[in-house]
Amino acid sequence: MNYQESLKILEEIKKAKKILINCHKNPDPDSVGSALAMTRFVKSLGKEIRVICPTKVNNRLGFIEDFELIEQSVDFNNVNYENYDLFIVLDSSSWDFASKMEGEDLPKIKMINMDHHATNRMFGFINLVDKSLIATAELLYMFFEDCGFEIDKKVAQQLLMGIIGDSGVYRFPGTTARTLEIATKLILKGVDQNEIIKNLYFSVDFEEFKFWGKVMEEMQYDRVYNFVWVAISNEIYKKFGAVKNYKEDTATTFFQSIAGSDFGIVMIEEEKDCLNISLRSRTGLDVSQIAVELGGGGHRYAAGGGIKGLPFNEAVEKVLEVARKYAKKTG
Repeated sequence: MNYQESLKILEEIKKAKKILINCHKNPDPDSVGSALAMTRFVKSLGKEIRVICPTKVNNRLGFIEDFELIEQSVDFNNVNYENYDLFIVLDSSSWDFASKMEGEDLPKIKMINMDHHATNRMFGFINLVDKSLIATAELLYMFFEDCGFEIDKKVAQQLLMGIIGDSGVYRFPGTTARTLEIATKLILKGVDQNEIIKNLYFSVDFEEFKFWGKVMEEMQYDRVYNFVWVAISNEIYKKFGAVKNYKEDTATTFFQSIAGSDFGIVMIEEEKDCLNISLRSRTGLDVSQIAVELGGGGHRYAAGGGIKGLPFNEAVEKVLEVARKYAKKTG
């Protein structure tokens, strides 16, 4: 048995008839893959499922099995929770991250919280949170193992997408021998790993490449505090197509790679007076501490947050102030 909580969760699922499953706001491959894998598991038990996401989902993930089951841009305030017996919340460190709702007031429904983020707020009726893992998909593999669920090729594809996405194709710190062992077992189910990698990393929209050019032009290097950063206003963001994954893609692709830096910050004003932030650590400096102070969360090496209600320049200065508080000053 990998987790003592597994059988408790299984018991709650068996008791329920109608179940909600989430993808978190601006979902990444781990969020989508985990939600769809859990959907297949719960359906195998004869339950009625609804998969909801509070924002649009990147079309780049549309190749994955069951993608069409995800209801996108759902207002979680308007969900009638009384019609459901259980809500399985996946890959979400907090309720606001799961739902895009302000505050931490939870709806009146039993919630099971399954996650791997170090900053998880343990908001569930049952919390299965393993902070040692690279991905929630990795956790679900072991949960399914505990439940005796036979993973088929379709579920294997969904889980492998989550692991590849959150591990950056096995290169991010936190990828362990266990991660690689699980990935190997999933590939042996017949999953084409190269197809997943091609869709996640080698299918970038042309407009996003042009956006990266602008980011490179605007990038700054704080050589006193050893971090790189960029801030893109709403006007520039809209000029380049206003695609939601720009921030995360940019941070992962470039901002962990600058020689001599400890971490990188990408700030994009996706809506007027709403600055969204992605942080990536290069040396192991814990960027989740910065994210938490900025209203977000995440991991040591990858985190995010946001500031609402401040003009662009003021919000940028606030982010830089917090970042310098946690950064290692030269000399």
